[in-house]
Amino acid sequence: MKKYASIRILLILMICWIFSTGVHSQNIALSHAHTGGFTTAVNPAFSLMQKNGNISFIGRQQWVGLEGAPNVYWGHAHLGLKQLGATTGIQFGQDNVGVEKQTQVSLFFAKSIRLSEKDYLGMALSAGLIHFDARYSNLDGLDPSFNQDINEADALLGIGITLFRPEKYYVGLSIPRFTSGGVGVFGNTKYNFENQYFLSAGYLFPMGGSFQLRPSVIMAYTNSTKTTLDASVMVFAQRTVGLGMGVRSQGDLSGKLHINYAGLGLGYSYQFNPKNQPLSRYINNSSHEVGITYNFGGIQQLL
Repeated sequence: MKKYASIRILLILMICWIFSTGVHSQNIALSHAHTGGFTTAVNPAFSLMQKNGNISFIGRQQWVGLEGAPNVYWGHAHLGLKQLGATTGIQFGQDNVGVEKQTQVSLFFAKSIRLSEKDYLGMALSAGLIHFDARYSNLDGLDPSFNQDINEADALLGIGITLFRPEKYYVGLSIPRFTSGGVGVFGNTKYNFENQYFLSAGYLFPMGGSFQLRPSVIMAYTNSTKTTLDASVMVFAQRTVGLGMGVRSQGDLSGKLHINYAGLGLGYSYQFNPKNQPLSRYINNSSHEVGITYNFGGIQQLL
């Protein structure tokens, strides 16, 4: 019980430190482990590889067992406009840690052009709203340091480009969250949303027989977190069952499982850090992620 209390105190102190320094910005909302199977999470232009339409969802839970621990939910849905070589859809997400909650929703339109017989160039534009809600008074209603709750929103713009060959490779650059720098659309500015930048790529190698190898990588950048890098590799059998592992620049490792059945795909990953000390391992070694995706075309793609 003492260890649980110590962890809760540590989390509260972290939140207090962020608040006392002026509440600069949230970290990257979704740095997900399934970098290859859920590419549209960071770049809606990748929806062009799923031209019949797709619905996807990812849920990530860190520090399992700790009250107020970070958790992230992200969803995506789009329809294909075959005659235009385009897609259109919606994305939404929520990022929670302690008494802070960040929610965003945006609509997007993506269009591709053919560069060669098999290669395409695509671009996506998105627009929406992002909202930040922090109930610091819930930490201690009697302490004047915590009597300034924040409830603000800002307009959200995004852009993404990609070069891809369906079922072979993709590489893309995106800014899914580009804001004016400060909120205040519905009130005074107390909180700054950071712009996010992503570079991602993946490739599908046939291994002979019924096996495929799929390495993928995603690089993310914000002013506060600087550059983070996630790399993973999956091996698929019969395009149905995939096993793999991933590594993050902070030293985190993850194990991955992905199962495809017709148009349905299910993914699970468990992330941990082998360098953690026994005191911190309870927190950092308990990150679970579950993803589900469905392609309207009835065939689950590996990219």
